[in-house]
Amino acid sequence: MTPIPSGLAEPPTVEQGVAALIEDVKHKVHSSYESCEDRVRRSPGKAILVAAAAGYCLHRLPVRSLLVTQVRLMAALAPPALFAFGAAKLCEFLQNEARR
Repeated sequence: MTPIPSGLAEPPTVEQGVAALIEDVKHKVHSSYESCEDRVRRSPGKAILVAAAAGYCLHRLPVRSLLVTQVRLMAALAPPALFAFGAAKLCEFLQNEARR
């Protein structure tokens, strides 16, 4: 392995990557919320009609079975995701140990 020259920055850690992803998601959700709020302020009648239509659709859909399916999917995908995260952390740790 070749050592990293001292002038170059260290590669980002897994935590930094996850934190950057979470901040990006927070920013996008906040901007989407603000744009939705602006649309409701501009045309409240249309917003009420859309909310009533969404409520009717949610009432007619089998929401419970959809939520159960989502929970089962998350339960099935959580162990591989945690394993991948652990493997990435182990790789990062071994690379840091090799640099020393």
